[in-house]
Amino acid sequence: MFRTFVAVVALAFAPVAARAADDENPYKNSKVGDFATYTMTTKVATIAINGTITQTVIEKSDKEATIKVTGQIEFGGNKMDIPAQEQKIDLTKPFDPTKGANLPGGAEAKIEKGKEGKEKIKVNGKEYDATWTTYKVKAKVMNQEVDAEVKAWTAKDVPAGMIKMTMNADIAGQKMEMTMELKETGSKKSK
Repeated sequence: MFRTFVAVVALAFAPVAARAADDENPYKNSKVGDFATYTMTTKVATIAINGTITQTVIEKSDKEATIKVTGQIEFGGNKMDIPAQEQKIDLTKPFDPTKGANLPGGAEAKIEKGKEGKEKIKVNGKEYDATWTTYKVKAKVMNQEVDAEVKAWTAKDVPAGMIKMTMNADIAGQKMEMTMELKETGSKKSK
């Protein structure tokens, strides 16, 4: 169950890792060390899972950025690290979140962009002018069928673009609800 959950977290992040595809690539002006940390609350059946996810730029050239996603979850009093995932982003093209990411465990996903709109959203005490986008996700993760509806709010003044994401999914007959919200952004000098 834990491995499937980790794979679904990576899958959830894939379509919402950046602003809509028609915007300039959000990583183009990033620097090595730039990061965004998100709080995550999840409910799978009757199990509550909380955690954090951090996206950090670990390498950068004029043509490509490498993003590392790390995190930790807590459930039932136990804390577990989420295995780190890396993704290479082509900076010569607009970022297309419907292409998915480096999904673990041989996961396969079809991500379709849905509706889009604009609204003001308040997250972690700060108000943003945001664009929201919906996605439908059909995937197979660790031999489990996943059907999900995702809604993401993004803003140009946030590294990686994402402010908030909600996902409602059916994973092998189990209902899953997840919310991720921006906690902090900044830059760490590389060592």
